[in-house]
Amino acid sequence: MRTLKFSFISLIVSGCTLHADISPKNNELNNALVGVPYYAQINIVGGNVASLKNSYGDREPVGNISPDDSGLYLKHCNDNKYDNNCIEIRGTPTRTGVIKVRISGFFNVAMFQKTDEFDKTYTINIKGAEGYF
Repeated sequence: MRTLKFSFISLIVSGCTLHADISPKNNELNNALVGVPYYAQINIVGGNVASLKNSYGDREPVGNISPDDSGLYLKHCNDNKYDNNCIEIRGTPTRTGVIKVRISGFFNVAMFQKTDEFDKTYTINIKGAEGYF
């Protein structure tokens, strides 16, 4: 009886934990060329990603791009500022090198749920017009 009780409680608790599944799975996004518009999409599945507000009260995508002057930026998919489960990387690269895109955050939770934090860094290789770094 004790084993059955323990198994039941374990099942209930494990069912209340949210787990982030981020795609694409690998850590590299498609290469880009200087002066050519770039687009990539990152999807976060497993729960409703919490919205974070900046100092102006606007909701921002959950992540950042470095270096800041790369010509690329993060944006909510479909211009929906409440949907943080889908993030777009857009822009026109302005220089060659390696760009790092960090996506991090956590899920909104309901009673008896445990949230899962996520943190993933992608790289984008920016090549010159000739295809070289």
